[in-house]
Amino acid sequence: MENAKKAPSKRLIAKIVILVFFAVVAIIAAVQFWQLRHFKEEVVVSDALTDVKWFSDYVPSLEGTWLDTPVFFFDSGVEGGTVFICGGPHPYEPASTVAAYLMMENIEVTKGRVIIVPRANYSGSTEGMLGDAYPMFFDVESEWGTSTFRIGDRYTNPLDQWPDPFVYVNYPSGQSQAYQDIRNLNRTYPGRENGTPTERAAYAILEILRQEEVDIAIDMHEAEILYPVTSTYVAPASVLDREHFEETGEMVFVEPERNALDVAMMSGMNLSGQFLMKSEASPTSLHGLSHREWSDWSDAMTILMETPEIFIDKITGPRTEALMTEGKDEFLQKVTDKGLTYFPYDMEFGTPMWYRVGRHLTGALETLTWAGMFYPDIAVEASWPTFLEMQDLENQGVDSVGAFLKDPNAPENADNVYVIYKEPVGENMLKWEE
Repeated sequence: MENAKKAPSKRLIAKIVILVFFAVVAIIAAVQFWQLRHFKEEVVVSDALTDVKWFSDYVPSLEGTWLDTPVFFFDSGVEGGTVFICGGPHPYEPASTVAAYLMMENIEVTKGRVIIVPRANYSGSTEGMLGDAYPMFFDVESEWGTSTFRIGDRYTNPLDQWPDPFVYVNYPSGQSQAYQDIRNLNRTYPGRENGTPTERAAYAILEILRQEEVDIAIDMHEAEILYPVTSTYVAPASVLDREHFEETGEMVFVEPERNALDVAMMSGMNLSGQFLMKSEASPTSLHGLSHREWSDWSDAMTILMETPEIFIDKITGPRTEALMTEGKDEFLQKVTDKGLTYFPYDMEFGTPMWYRVGRHLTGALETLTWAGMFYPDIAVEASWPTFLEMQDLENQGVDSVGAFLKDPNAPENADNVYVIYKEPVGENMLKWEE
């Protein structure tokens, strides 16, 4: 008689169970990654909208890639200046994008023109910071329902740009920076038309500033409270002599025709009754950042704004959705009590989303006010919700961010809904030469 077939051993069964377990986990993770990658945010844009373009209109090679992103124009038709407002350069600083959305949904322009990019590094919004284990999304509640937004990464998604070099060298300064900063939009300015995908996105922004003859450029960011440049305006006190550089290759900095630092300082002083806002001069020796390169390579007067966001501090407790939206953490409170932070943090209040968004909204309006006072020929008159309006709603128990967001499903808003998404052509990873 033939021997009966042996039953599978316990070890084999254990291996099969483990294999199935990891296969299930991998499938779940893949579904979640796909959902984040393809999630579509909706904005009910104000009737003041006059045009929509894309980065690919300025750098055609971005067409069909995840670096392409929409550019919204709000033109009053009345002669005045042009302001460019950049949201989402670092997607894991989402108050900048939410502030841009609130501007777009509520804006009125009575003089000049406003240009808004809500998701400057769209690719970076399609992933989370690798290894940091935090949520993909956060919600904002309104009377009509829930709005969901991505949190995203600091860098361009490696699916769209890879590999990183050992050292990133900024163009054209030649300054060496951290390897991962080759995927950091705010380290790759002024960019290159045929550079890496991130450099091309940076170049698209510079082309917007140049082609649209932007007078005032505002870059919205968030920063850790353990970082000195938080609650701060950063603006250049001097700019590159471009003609001298083109002739000699030497970087020499001269006094600008319009001084952005003066505008930043007066704006910060005037805001002191509402919230702390310092001012710092952009270093001439630190390259790749908007507050240096935008004014060096265009005629725009540039100001960068930082709000306090404890979610990206490295010593917090679990990075939950509540930490993002409420900003309350006992560990940072202990560090603050020891005088080691650069922001007067109070855990009882935290750094809630409305507070950070409101700071950006009012901070931008304040710069427009002072820019118009210093330089009347480039004055821009616009309005959107302010910090004090949001504070009043919060004191009444109303979620002030949600209060200023409109329902994309309401029939009266149907013609104004804009989806911040354009289907890429496959997985189009651009090729480039170092």
